Amino acid sequence: MTQSCDILVCGGGISGLLATAFFGISGYKVICVDPLLNDETSITKNLDLRSTAFLQQSIKLMQKFSIWDDLIPYATPLFTMRIIDAGGESELPRTRRDFNSSEISGLPFGWNIPNSTLKEELIKKIYTLSNVQLYFGVNSTKIVTRTSEAKVWLSNGENIKAKLIIGADGKNSFVRKTLGIRSSISNFKQSALAFTVNHSVSHQNISTEIHMSGGPFTLVPLNERNGQHRSAVVWMEKTTCAKKLIQLNKDLFQDKVNKRSCGVLGNLTIDSKISLWPLVSQLSETFYSERTVLIAEAAHSSPPIGAQGLNMGISDISTLFDLVEKNGLDSESAIAEYSRLRRLKVNLRMKGIDALNLTSMAKTQWFKDLRNKSLGLIHDITPIRDQLMKYGMNAL
Repeated sequence: MTQSCDILVCGGGISGLLATAFFGISGYKVICVDPLLNDETSITKNLDLRSTAFLQQSIKLMQKFSIWDDLIPYATPLFTMRIIDAGGESELPRTRRDFNSSEISGLPFGWNIPNSTLKEELIKKIYTLSNVQLYFGVNSTKIVTRTSEAKVWLSNGENIKAKLIIGADGKNSFVRKTLGIRSSISNFKQSALAFTVNHSVSHQNISTEIHMSGGPFTLVPLNERNGQHRSAVVWMEKTTCAKKLIQLNKDLFQDKVNKRSCGVLGNLTIDSKISLWPLVSQLSETFYSERTVLIAEAAHSSPPIGAQGLNMGISDISTLFDLVEKNGLDSESAIAEYSRLRRLKVNLRMKGIDALNLTSMAKTQWFKDLRNKSLGLIHDITPIRDQLMKYGMNAL
């Protein structure tokens, strides 16, 4: 059986679902395929224990497509970014600096939403669109592109003819590999532990990053549940250390978490399963090929610092959408321009993220001390502080 559509989205993660929703809401005939989903939205509930902090530019885009109102009940505003350096010999907080959104905007830096909830709500939204189909438990097995169209063979035996393929299938993208697009990879031998905690002290809508070595330990506010203060945790560590941590029993792991958090939110209690995510910095040599574009982690992947990753992916979708609306789906120059614009901006931002990550991994004491002094300097010079906050708030 062969079907035709305007756009085939390969990948049903958050970026793929957002691309599907944005183009579908705008009237394009879209098919989205993903091997890891099935037709019950509840399947997403315990698969992804991370959360996403949507920055202001991303919120504006979701408002444009009437998606944000469905997400507001689950979103926690982030008014302050607190950075703590605990890299002294005692491993206790020695420097704390707050970056307040009120200094540059009347709005929060962003809003944090659990990934599982976000996926559920996006799928519900897409189900309301008669011009969109979601193929669950189905993956692409073969791709052939021509100047006039692309054809994709699916694992369920169907064929799809599309004017444009959007590769949103992650770091190990089948689309990217099939089309022979190479990527450069920097492997920091680092992984992230993701889980949620209850805590005895209110987070007060403050996202907190604690730096020692190995990578940052980040507490991102979530909405209360049953009167309990809650936060999402992303604990970045060297992979060898992270694998040892995840093997600990719950009580021992919880003790490690409380020590690493320096008590900033009081006593922490693990409130979810713990997932382990390998981290790399990866950049594709191009974001397009004939009748095909790459977005989000299929095009670029970076460590989860400063809520930049998914927000950069949303900027990919925004740029692509604007170019398609202006030039149509048959314009190769439009997707080439998408690649040129996005790769340039992403490359610059990734260099900054990688630099920050390397400083957070510091092991030698002199380098930790330098990091500590730099934090104070950046914060205390108002023009620099404000410019960095504006830059971080808009993951373009």
